[in-house]
Amino acid sequence: MKNIKKYLCAIVMMVISMTAFAQEDIFSGDWLGANKEGDLKVAFTLNCDGNWQLNPYNENARCNGFMEVNMLEPGGRESLMATYEFYVESMNGNELTLSFVGGRPEVDAGISGQCKVVYKDDKLSFSGLDKGGKDAAFNGLTLVKSGSGADAIADAAADDGVPLGVKILAVLQLILYIAVVLFIVGHMFFVWYKGARYKEVFTVEGMLNKRLAAGMPEKMTDEEITEAWKLMDEAFATWTVIEKTDDDEFRKPTKMKQIKKSVLLIDQVISMCPTDADVIERLNSLTDVINSGEERHFDGSKKLIWLGVIVGILMYWMMGVGMMFSTLIATGLYVVASRTPQFLIDKRALRGGGNIHNGIFAGVFGLLAGAQTVRTIYKFNDGHKEYSDDHSQHWIALAIGLVVLFVLAMMMAFWALLNYLRNYVLYF
Repeated sequence: MKNIKKYLCAIVMMVISMTAFAQEDIFSGDWLGANKEGDLKVAFTLNCDGNWQLNPYNENARCNGFMEVNMLEPGGRESLMATYEFYVESMNGNELTLSFVGGRPEVDAGISGQCKVVYKDDKLSFSGLDKGGKDAAFNGLTLVKSGSGADAIADAAADDGVPLGVKILAVLQLILYIAVVLFIVGHMFFVWYKGARYKEVFTVEGMLNKRLAAGMPEKMTDEEITEAWKLMDEAFATWTVIEKTDDDEFRKPTKMKQIKKSVLLIDQVISMCPTDADVIERLNSLTDVINSGEERHFDGSKKLIWLGVIVGILMYWMMGVGMMFSTLIATGLYVVASRTPQFLIDKRALRGGGNIHNGIFAGVFGLLAGAQTVRTIYKFNDGHKEYSDDHSQHWIALAIGLVVLFVLAMMMAFWALLNYLRNYVLYF
């Protein structure tokens, strides 16, 4: 029985050793790679079994791996860009966690971080795990075994290591984003294009023709006239009181639900084809109020538009033409999304206004205006004075103000979406 236990233990230890050796064997060796642009070449040696003298620039260093990153100049000349020493932290199947430091004691001093290495299809894919790993020259590169040839290196450089499922999901998200943007833009331009709700000025003659065409009696009955006045009074009563006098009160809609409710009542009057002159005059006045209430005017921040244009132009030098166009397009969408129906402008005016950007700009300028210069006066025994002015408050206020304005401009897409929801969907 004891011998059987010994044999079992020996077999288990052998399996563990073989597994560990197999895990190490897939990573260990010499690897080569390049980036997509073809201006970086990488040579990497890894031996997971113990620490070795792999760094030719430091004879005292003992590590598991060493990498040289060379920059390829336009003439074909190679120049050493960076070197790294690697140390195995953990191994899990086809994944390896490495820590690294700079390889040349003086030139690469201060370089350190962690990265993950994934073995798949005879390739090693590197990805940074912390800031140092993400800033490293090898982050995102894929390497192949030394001796695989130039074609294999080129194929590895073209492989970004992103799984196909992740790529498909990213494409679907992009398609969904574009579809949402096109829907929003299409909806705003449709609302703009369709114009006024009531495009007709009603007349007695026009209503007579409609009644005859519909086979209705030529004249309204007294009951119909009474019903028409009742419906119009109900429509008027749904609106908000703006001004009230002893003899009369002035109302107009300030909410979309008021417009919708009054439109249902007004449309009933229109369907009756009224021929009474007083009814038609009152009907035209109600439809005029509806049309003027739904007429759109720009109610956004002109300062924010100028800020978006300026930051968009600056993006060209800071982050490229793509970021410039995205900022300018978002600014244009903000302009269209800020076209607000008049009834909503009136509603916001009653509650004190609804443009938060002017308040932010006022706060920034108030911060700048509130900064003070601190003057220190030094008096000497001989009677003369010297002055020293401290402008740090101004510089701090200016820095804070610029950051706030920059963030405000970078959120242009959010402001456009917010104004679209406020002015075209929710009406608040």
